[in-house]
Amino acid sequence: MKKITFEDYKNKVLGGWVGKCAGGILGAPIEGFKNFNKIPFTDDLFATNFANDDLDLQVLWLDMILKKGADVREQDFNEHWQNHVEFPWCEYGIAMRNIRLGLDNPSTGKHNNWYWDTGMGSPIRSEIWGMVTPGHPKLAAFYAGIDSRLDHAGFSVTAEQYLSACASIAFFETDIKEVLVKGLAYIPADSDVAQLVNQVFEWDRDYDFKIVAAKIKSVYGDADFTSAPMNIGFTILSLLHTEHSFDFLIDALHLGHDSDCVVATAGALLGIVLGYDGIPQLWKDRVGDELLVSPEIVNIYCPDTLTELAELTCKAGLSFVDTENGIEITDCPNELKTDFPKKLYALNVETLILPNPVTKTKGHAVIHYENLTKQDQQIRLSIDSDYLKGQKIDLAVKAKSKVSEKVEIDLKKVNFDNSKVTIPYKITVNLNDHTESYKKGFPFYGSWLLMGPFIEDDESLVPFHPKYPDHGLDSLPSVKYMNQDKKCAEKEFISIPEIKTLIKDKSIFAQPYQTKIISPNEMKMDLKEHFHGIGERALYLYTEVTSSTDVKKWLALGAAGYLTVWFNNKQVYKNDQLVRSYPIAHSVELDFKKGTNSILIRLDAFLDDFKIEVGLKEFNNKHPHQEQWDTELQFNCIDSLS
Repeated sequence: MKKITFEDYKNKVLGGWVGKCAGGILGAPIEGFKNFNKIPFTDDLFATNFANDDLDLQVLWLDMILKKGADVREQDFNEHWQNHVEFPWCEYGIAMRNIRLGLDNPSTGKHNNWYWDTGMGSPIRSEIWGMVTPGHPKLAAFYAGIDSRLDHAGFSVTAEQYLSACASIAFFETDIKEVLVKGLAYIPADSDVAQLVNQVFEWDRDYDFKIVAAKIKSVYGDADFTSAPMNIGFTILSLLHTEHSFDFLIDALHLGHDSDCVVATAGALLGIVLGYDGIPQLWKDRVGDELLVSPEIVNIYCPDTLTELAELTCKAGLSFVDTENGIEITDCPNELKTDFPKKLYALNVETLILPNPVTKTKGHAVIHYENLTKQDQQIRLSIDSDYLKGQKIDLAVKAKSKVSEKVEIDLKKVNFDNSKVTIPYKITVNLNDHTESYKKGFPFYGSWLLMGPFIEDDESLVPFHPKYPDHGLDSLPSVKYMNQDKKCAEKEFISIPEIKTLIKDKSIFAQPYQTKIISPNEMKMDLKEHFHGIGERALYLYTEVTSSTDVKKWLALGAAGYLTVWFNNKQVYKNDQLVRSYPIAHSVELDFKKGTNSILIRLDAFLDDFKIEVGLKEFNNKHPHQEQWDTELQFNCIDSLS
């Protein structure tokens, strides 16, 4: 049995929050600068306090715990996020879109999230789970996993679990390196996170700080400054050089990149180890007691001070800690103990394959049901929808256990409304006399008319090599010509008016090039799935969007080739420089008129990368990075073709 007095518990929690804020204040002004630096360390660095999502989202989860207790599960996280988070950025925005469309955690973190799923957005909110489960790292990792899978997958999930376990261990361990070593026992030994941590340990034994930092960037570096592997590596390196002094935070700051996350995470772990009483007064004065929370966290109770934050964190922790877990908090004030209503079960649906009414693809999902009571349960689950075949599933679930049931999602033979952005359904739980229903959905990504590829010879490549003839026969063209086609042909192969005429004449599919309706299962499409060869070629995608009002949206595009966009017969975008593909690599303002609007996109691909990503974002006179993903308008070429 591990014991800690309530005062010691609160002392360590407050130390952790002070360390978190110290790092956030230091790192926020240079966040996103992808370089190592040498910033002079003065008290002026603490002149301005900053609200920071690193702490904001932990205040969010604290509010959830204080309202619901320790039995929080995926549905609670999703609801609290949807109701109280307005962050539009990166993985946060993707998760919000997925939640709005009806997906459950963990699909909310996986679906459409190929670019940001291993970002720092969840490792940075690890401390809360260690703080409410002091000395119980396995439990900390359990909750951290649920948390992270809301908007992440893979590396970031394991990283948050690892850091949460470390935070929990830090309540009973006085050596920071031992904390890092012991934390590895709570993640898979063969995981990418464990391998990274051990790699940094090994490098640190053999090389000095600057060399190890450079090796981390070389091996784990990423164009996305928020990429977790690189920044977790920097965090581990920083903690190995703390010498149990807060002065090390300036060395962590010099590592740059996602600087506030690196410095704040390292500062929080050391703060828990030292406790508030062990932090030098100079550092306490620098940080102060003020707590700022971003305005995008809405309609929850936000403490004004770190002192109150620590008190509420400890109050929340009392619902997680009991003697059954081998942890006891002694001398606890009775007024802080709260009896929460007991939940009977937890339910979430993991989507494996989306059903698609255009391609007639069946969906597959796994229903996860957890019995939270100490009695066995007999339950019936019912799935109902106007568009899906109903199902009834009977389950026997042992006390305090979890079952998972894989189900096939069949579409009904009814006319689907192609303007919808989701296929809605309802899942009902019948348990004895207790019945509850939950509205959910499967995202739908509409339809596009794919035309092409269009291929042109590049006759400029015909001549032989002037010094070393390519072949033995003069009649043959050069090897270059044999292996390359024309890049970005000046010729326009099709236009919106021509497409509309061909559709009206019902001859669109009788053209001397491929014409095909495609319906993707995410915003990203690999057009290579629809033709055979490789090489330089142009592809066109046509669709229509029907709006009930005049409204402006951002069109967000990602592609590694050249893009041209026409909107309602007018060219509105053409890039003259190649950029890496990511979800908002290209953005265009579109003024949708009430009624039907036409979009035509041309992709000129010449490096055998035929992927393109297309989505809409809301428009509120902000940069598209600051806007939420749209969940109202749909890409729909089907209705005009039928």
